[in-house]
Amino acid sequence: MNLFSEGIHRATKTLLVFALLGGLFFGYIIAEVDEGGELAILASYQPTTPTRLYDINGVVYAELYRHKQQLLKYQDIPPHVVQAFLSVEDNNFFNHFGIDFSAILRAAAVNVISGRIKQGGSTLTQQLAKTVLNNRKKSFIRKFVEALFTLQIEQEYSKEEILEIYFNLIYLGHGTTGLASAADVYFHKDVSDLDVAEAALLARLPKAPVDYSPYKNPAASKRAHIEVLKLMASQGFVPADKVQSIHDEFWEKYWPIVITQSPSQSTWGTKLNRAPHFTEFVRQRLLKELGEDRIYSGGLKIYTTLDIRKQEIAQDELRKALKKHDDLVSGVTVNYAGGADRGLVGLYNFIGSLFPVAPTFVSRLDDKANFRVALEKELIDSADVLSLLLPADNESAAFTEFQKRSAVFGKNLHVEGAAITIDHTNGYIETMVGGYEFTPKNQFNRAVQARRQTGSSFKPFVYGAAISERIVGSGTGIMDAPLTTLTEEGEGWSPQDFDGDFQGMVPLSRALSMSLNIVSVQVFLRTGADAVIDFASRLTKADKSRFMPSPALALGIAELSPYEMAVGYSIIANKGRNVIPLSVRYVIDQSGNVIYNEELKVREELDKEAEDGSIQIISEGTAYILRKMLTMVAMGGTAANGLHSPDQGNYRGIAAGKTGSTSSFTNAWYCGFDPKLTTVIWLGFDKSSISLGRGQAAGVLAVPIWGKMYRRFYNGENYPTFEDEHGLDPQPEEVQGGGTCAYNGLSPKPGVCPVTQNLTLKPITVAGVTKSVQANRQCDGDRDHHKSIDFREFLQLEYQISDEEIGKTERKFKPQAD
Repeated sequence: MNLFSEGIHRATKTLLVFALLGGLFFGYIIAEVDEGGELAILASYQPTTPTRLYDINGVVYAELYRHKQQLLKYQDIPPHVVQAFLSVEDNNFFNHFGIDFSAILRAAAVNVISGRIKQGGSTLTQQLAKTVLNNRKKSFIRKFVEALFTLQIEQEYSKEEILEIYFNLIYLGHGTTGLASAADVYFHKDVSDLDVAEAALLARLPKAPVDYSPYKNPAASKRAHIEVLKLMASQGFVPADKVQSIHDEFWEKYWPIVITQSPSQSTWGTKLNRAPHFTEFVRQRLLKELGEDRIYSGGLKIYTTLDIRKQEIAQDELRKALKKHDDLVSGVTVNYAGGADRGLVGLYNFIGSLFPVAPTFVSRLDDKANFRVALEKELIDSADVLSLLLPADNESAAFTEFQKRSAVFGKNLHVEGAAITIDHTNGYIETMVGGYEFTPKNQFNRAVQARRQTGSSFKPFVYGAAISERIVGSGTGIMDAPLTTLTEEGEGWSPQDFDGDFQGMVPLSRALSMSLNIVSVQVFLRTGADAVIDFASRLTKADKSRFMPSPALALGIAELSPYEMAVGYSIIANKGRNVIPLSVRYVIDQSGNVIYNEELKVREELDKEAEDGSIQIISEGTAYILRKMLTMVAMGGTAANGLHSPDQGNYRGIAAGKTGSTSSFTNAWYCGFDPKLTTVIWLGFDKSSISLGRGQAAGVLAVPIWGKMYRRFYNGENYPTFEDEHGLDPQPEEVQGGGTCAYNGLSPKPGVCPVTQNLTLKPITVAGVTKSVQANRQCDGDRDHHKSIDFREFLQLEYQISDEEIGKTERKFKPQAD
């Protein structure tokens, strides 16, 4: 073989090798494109459907999604919007075949001259290809894949179809995918309503959505805006002599808007969410069941228990009340009229920060800085003691600039609150308000997550335990008089009533209506800590370890959430039967399949409990007696004025409930129900040691909110009643009626004593021991009707103490034998 032939042979082999490698290379590229099925993705493209939440009436009240998308048709996009984007991104779009070599050369020249990358050569179709291939790994080969995919797109789709897909897929910042979403976030408009100036602003965003964001970088956005308008003018889309006026007029209106918006503005700020605390509560529950991807990308329909009408009433009434009390906290500025002791001023300032009363402005306190810091650090836990130093008759002179200067208290001086409503007939959570507002920085749901001392709203659990144990009845007489018990540490503890006064012997129902602390402690001592804790735990479904076995438990030192209190009162309202709160009924996927059904699970659980008898958390008789007593509280006790007064709750229906105020007025509760709905209201500061203000008790703050809510729930008419269709309210079989003296709860003297109802549970025998409510002695109809009953007589009757032992007569000593 000659050299020429050998050369031909080697060249042929080399060409075959290169051909083979080239074939493999292009085959690999084609396989890369085909493997992903990108063209199929484009052909079947649909925007991500948000997951929607529905209330009990089928109203959509919230949406969940990662990126907000809305499908656009090309014909719905105004020509000047298309022109704006093409001016910036690809002014030769309608003339090239997907790759614009002239643009590539032009960009290369500009970049070489400038010494840095100032301009790109990608066409709009190439950008679309990159968007679709975004999840693929970056490599040298990817460039060839993108180029081939670009050519495939151009071959498969018309220019108008490519633009339609582009405008639906392009990311324009702040969580917006697609032009429709961007128009909503930046201008709160539909795409069809965008003008030339607005289109010019959006057109600069695709390649640098952060750098040119009007919310994050308004100055850069403004500079880029006029450049886009000039580009549009150079291509004949905008009159050149109108560019400056279009720019100036637009920014004159738009600048004040963007500089007052949060830089973190996004689709989250514009999404539908009319009940944010409840929506988040539902989302957290379903994350465990369905997973994050399914919730945000599955286009699910979540049917919840919320009643959006009632929810917005609850939100409105709670917010108005919180705003009103915040204004009271802020008060008005009052000047000291000279002669103020500087040391006392500092102390008053501190007390004022704990007990919001009208503020006093005191200048030149900087020299007292060390004193203020010491008070903040050392005395915060002594608020109750310090409160004794605040003159009751000088409420306009003890609140100063202290709170403005104090980083410790400044952020806590906003009254917060919560409201939750449960339909106790089926467990539906119909309202849930977790605070004044719901923001990215403040998503704390006080209705569920905040545990606060319950105060007197805990007393029904104490009374209920005693009734259940057949220790007392609704009319049993209990002595309201000074009482001292020993703590576990051996120290004396003496509870006091709200007004510091004592009522003497009173019927139990009146003691609850008046919220008498000492009577509650007496009932607790008779019943025993174990029985009270067991009763409270069963109702609230809180673990027993959270209840301190101390007489102070009778006054509500237990820390519970509004949710837990609502469950407890719901069970009382539901005749003692179990209530399992429901937030989600069921979930349907995009194919119409039920993929989660919480309501069915709950119904099956309750049916099983009904069969084995465990559905009765407390006896129906106990619940009935408690409901009767709580009705007296609502209709004539501590809640009556706040509920029914025209200038407060203005509620005209029947109700049952209990107020609760804690020491130093740090918490205000009202837990109430009617025949269908149970609602709990709580107000307080997030910093639990700060007071709502002197005299700001539950009856003043929480009760009117409940009344206004319920009035609006029923439109001020057609209130439900506890009576049946025959107008009767029959008592359960285990309840027996009776009467006691309305003054004191003693056995009434016939023809003399006014009688109040005394409902008790019938006697039962357990393990050979009969349990029954013991009758009090008979009232004498005269002296016993007065408050000044001899407390020694009460002790003698209660503890079988003789006259001699109690000191009514002198003890006689017999001489002892030698």
